[in-house]
Amino acid sequence: MRGIYLAGGYPETGTFRKCFGAVVNNGFDFVEIGIPFNDPTADGPVIARAIHASLESGMTPAKVMDEILSLGGASIKKYVMTYANIIYSYGMKEFSERMAGCLDGVIIPDLPNRMTPLFYDSGFDIPIVPFATLESRESDIEIMNRSESGIIYFIGVRGITGSKSDFTSPELLEKIRMIREHTDKKVIIGFGIKTDDDARQALTIGDGYVVGTEAVLRQKDPAALNDYLASLG
Repeated sequence: MRGIYLAGGYPETGTFRKCFGAVVNNGFDFVEIGIPFNDPTADGPVIARAIHASLESGMTPAKVMDEILSLGGASIKKYVMTYANIIYSYGMKEFSERMAGCLDGVIIPDLPNRMTPLFYDSGFDIPIVPFATLESRESDIEIMNRSESGIIYFIGVRGITGSKSDFTSPELLEKIRMIREHTDKKVIIGFGIKTDDDARQALTIGDGYVVGTEAVLRQKDPAALNDYLASLG
């Protein structure tokens, strides 16, 4: 599975839609759309700047949700990446009722896997994608397996988006082996995918990847983004 992260509504709606079209046209399996938040703790400087620029231009979570809904049934899986407070403030049940029909899952980086029942108990009905890290243990994977999500988001680096992964690291390879041994879910590698070589390496050790920073760097120029996407294996 190959995926691309786009900052929702950045730099403005028309350009964002062209970038979404480039992801679809290049045959990617899923798109991860970031809903802006004023304290994006998991994001590196490139994505954080895009998110803040989006907010400063008047973009809001509700407007990004409208945009996602307007994309319709494109032949690509759609995930939202946002923070717990955005969904909590909007209303967990209300967010779910509005977005469940068009999303394949939500990615909430500041929500520990063990806390997801609090969302479901409040009427949230969209699969929450579990996170795995270099520190994950077998007991953590048992919790991940309870998720209705078909994927696990594996953070291959210690750090924020934009960091560089070492896909030959024995620690990383052993952790992915352990995770795949204990789950039937697809392991998607995030953080650190920059080049075609990175993408190919990620596909040899996991079930897929998602590119964030390098895509957002080109999000102001859909033609440049299209060329970049075409270069990825």
